[in-house]
Amino acid sequence: MKYVWSAAAAAALLCLGCESSDSKSPNEVSGKSSGLTTAHAESEAIEELQSKEIEPRTSSSETVYEEEEAIHMIFAGDVMFEWSLEDTVAQHGPDYPFEHVSESVQQADYAIANLETAVTDHAQPYEKIYNFQADADHLTGLVNAGFDFVSLANNHTMDYREAGLLDTVESLDEAGLDHAGAGADKSEAYAPHTVELHGKTIKILAFSEVLPSVDWYAGENKPGIASGYQRERVVQKIAAADDSADYVLVYMHWGNEGEHTPEEATRTYAESMVSAGADAVVGTHPHVLQGFEFFDDQPVAYSIGNFLFPDYVEGPTAETGLLHFKLQDGDVAMSFEPWHIDQDQVVDQGEAYQGKVMQFLADHSYGVSINGFDIHPKP
Repeated sequence: MKYVWSAAAAAALLCLGCESSDSKSPNEVSGKSSGLTTAHAESEAIEELQSKEIEPRTSSSETVYEEEEAIHMIFAGDVMFEWSLEDTVAQHGPDYPFEHVSESVQQADYAIANLETAVTDHAQPYEKIYNFQADADHLTGLVNAGFDFVSLANNHTMDYREAGLLDTVESLDEAGLDHAGAGADKSEAYAPHTVELHGKTIKILAFSEVLPSVDWYAGENKPGIASGYQRERVVQKIAAADDSADYVLVYMHWGNEGEHTPEEATRTYAESMVSAGADAVVGTHPHVLQGFEFFDDQPVAYSIGNFLFPDYVEGPTAETGLLHFKLQDGDVAMSFEPWHIDQDQVVDQGEAYQGKVMQFLADHSYGVSINGFDIHPKP
């Protein structure tokens, strides 16, 4: 380290010289003798000062800003545990479907999926074409894979009616999985889940714009789902969450099954959410991948597809991935890591497959630039 002379040090040395010339000792009888004594004293003072590391002064106007620690969050798509997955989990255990992807999921500070299965043994299904049901053992696989939270705002959480929903919530609580988007009443269903990560407050809201009936809406004293149909209310909930959070993330169940392009109304809806305070919006329900868009530099992923579905999925419905968000200094950076569903497992299909998926997403996005897995708004 270089030695830095301060004004105080110079003044101290100057004072030492003054004292040596004004206060003569008995031995200082001649100018020659006095000069030698003064020079010797000054030399000792210099050596003493130089032996100490004097830190440079920092101007009071200078402020050092430390970069805050990044928060790594992962979103995964639709998870359904019925049909072939019942036998697969019974034979191989609940960790088997995620054994290849769990290492990637566990890198996150917080990982989120959309649970499209009622976790209940309730026997009376709702009257519709598809009803999905599983036992609580399946949740162990999600937890062990590294997931922390599931959205319940979708068109399957109440497949086994209100009793099935309440069973699901109870099972999630027992498994240690956080949740939002449904509950015992309107207040619980529409409430954001709050999590503190690296000293920052993150609020996660979940809504569904795909519900079989108004009977599924959560009410004042009625279990149900947080409806996404009432867009003004959704925007108000986002704005309220933004008032007391560092980041607000929204998980939406919306769109049309099998379509790779969102409707214009969906894009407008996403923009209104960002304007209200959402820092990122993530969509599911189409069961296929859709592209990305940014509004005011805030990311929107219109559909991240299935994540774990039974072995009937193939082609586009088997294309999946992990959506990564890096939250830092008020910004949200986005990337997408392609995976594939094959025989009841989420598997890595290699670089050629990944490149193909990323090119597809680039072709179906709006005003974005994709470099590898990273997704940015075009300048």
